[in-house]
Amino acid sequence: MHGSTGPGGSATALAAAVGADDALLLRPGGQEGRWHHVAGLGAGAPDGRAWAGTDHLLVRALRSGAVVRVLSVEPAHVAAGYRASTAAVVALGGGDVVVLGSATRSERLLASTDEDVREAAGRLATALGSTPGGVLEPAPGTGGPGADGSLEGPVVDELRALHAVQELTGALRRPPAEAVERVARVLLDALGCRLAAVWLDDGPAAVVRSPGPEADGPAGRSALEVAADTDVLAAARAAVAATGQGGSPPGAPLRPEDGAVAALVLPLGGAEHPGGPSGGVLAVRAGRGAQPFSPLRRRVATQLVHTAGTVMAVVLARQTVEQQLSDTRLQLGRDALTDVGSRHRWDSELAAAQDLVDAGVPVAVALLDLDDLKLVNDAHGHAAGDELLRTCGAALRACLRDSSDVVARVGGDEFAVLVPRVGDVGALVARLRAGVEAARTADGLPLRVSVGAARAEPGRTVAEAVAAADAAMYQDKRRRRAERARSGPAGGPAGR
Repeated sequence: MHGSTGPGGSATALAAAVGADDALLLRPGGQEGRWHHVAGLGAGAPDGRAWAGTDHLLVRALRSGAVVRVLSVEPAHVAAGYRASTAAVVALGGGDVVVLGSATRSERLLASTDEDVREAAGRLATALGSTPGGVLEPAPGTGGPGADGSLEGPVVDELRALHAVQELTGALRRPPAEAVERVARVLLDALGCRLAAVWLDDGPAAVVRSPGPEADGPAGRSALEVAADTDVLAAARAAVAATGQGGSPPGAPLRPEDGAVAALVLPLGGAEHPGGPSGGVLAVRAGRGAQPFSPLRRRVATQLVHTAGTVMAVVLARQTVEQQLSDTRLQLGRDALTDVGSRHRWDSELAAAQDLVDAGVPVAVALLDLDDLKLVNDAHGHAAGDELLRTCGAALRACLRDSSDVVARVGGDEFAVLVPRVGDVGALVARLRAGVEAARTADGLPLRVSVGAARAEPGRTVAEAVAAADAAMYQDKRRRRAERARSGPAGGPAGR
């Protein structure tokens, strides 16, 4: 029956509601493998001929029960000689099949959910007069959209997978623990699950859960959804170790009786990511009305887990490089925060300074303690305290004469300066104090330091000079603290 008259008028409206211009109703023939094009509208009007049902999209829809989507730049063959650029093939009850299509790209048909397309197909079959008993329902066991809201259509799943890949790339610049949690949340949404877990062997792990339909209520939550993260991860790890591939993981709390309607357990990493992650991924559908994973969704899951493995390989590689850079800076004697010498370099420089003293070259040692660092941390946050330390380090570097002078950070808020060939220790102390206290942080915070210095001359050890400088520095701190106490609040915050 053509859709332009009689019941076809309503059929045209039904097709247009999901973005289709054409429709075909296909019914099994009397002989096995034979089909009849019994009704249609638009370019899908029947020609009365029967044909062998070998069209691959038709077979795929019948076998999977999913809404099979078609998207082509030019009109391509769909079924029964019908060609379209956009189409959806739907298997209905009793073995009938409805094809919805458009000769051009139909954004509306692409965006329509499987549920909407399936409902339109059933109503079209009735409107076209093929089933006197009313709207056709999906054949038992043919699937359809899950009650958890997941979509199984190839085109919709492809778009969802592309979005998930974009979301996964957002984990690239995160620390491993945050990246693992992000991957778990992306998989939870992309695969339409109630629970997802991602873990790295000997590394971080994350278990995330969907709140589920409100109708379930707290009492309706399955044992799986209230199980401890450690139990979920233990069962999932055991499943990966036992099978290395998707399947229903053994042992509590991933058993069907505990609420796991369907579970995918996939290894993360492997030979394709040498030096990368080693771990696994768990995705579980649970709750009332949950559907098993379709073959299509399993393929999508495998592709997303492969992408997640690549992302985690980059995250771990970046962490390794950052650690190597930090180690290299340490080996080179640089303090990572202030970029002055490290404590390791300071100890080495003291040993070398003793050789200078033994050769008759006097060496001055100055120790500085940055006042009020704790007060700055408490009042402005640790970021401001770090900036205070960096500013102090830069100011001290500016006080150095040449490469023979050394400045290092030797403690949390303590710096040390080594200066060969210095005659006036008092002038050195004044120069260092003036240089630091003239500096300001980017936020305008002032710096104050307690300074002590001593000189190692031939016949005296550098270690003795360090001890004398330390004593002088604490004497300076006590003196300045007493002065501030006498001056009262106007003197500013007291030192530690």
